[in-house]
Amino acid sequence: MAHPHDVRPPAGPRIVKFVRALYRLHRDSRVNLLIKLLIPLAVIYAIFPFDLVRDRIPYGLGRYDDIIILALAVWLFWNLCPRAVVREHMGEPPPPRPEDDDPDSVVDGQARPADNADDQRSC
Repeated sequence: MAHPHDVRPPAGPRIVKFVRALYRLHRDSRVNLLIKLLIPLAVIYAIFPFDLVRDRIPYGLGRYDDIIILALAVWLFWNLCPRAVVREHMGEPPPPRPEDDDPDSVVDGQARPADNADDQRSC
């Protein structure tokens, strides 16, 4: 039995949030192009009249192969996208950084590009 304080929002808004995140992830340049191709290829497979799995296969696999492949493509897309990008598009806060817990352990510094003259001196 669920605890009274563990109230989850209705499924409708969660589904809308998930679909929006999928759309935004698909348009995000930080997501690999090959990963972005999963869902469109699954949709093309579902629309294409030729099935790789025949409809006569028992247990309904032949009839539902389009749905199974589309669901698998969405699941793969979601799990292969970078976690930080997924969290951002879902509106979740970033995970805590170790520096935030102990700011005294952070060493400040500066960086500058190396000159060619510096590279020649080290040889």
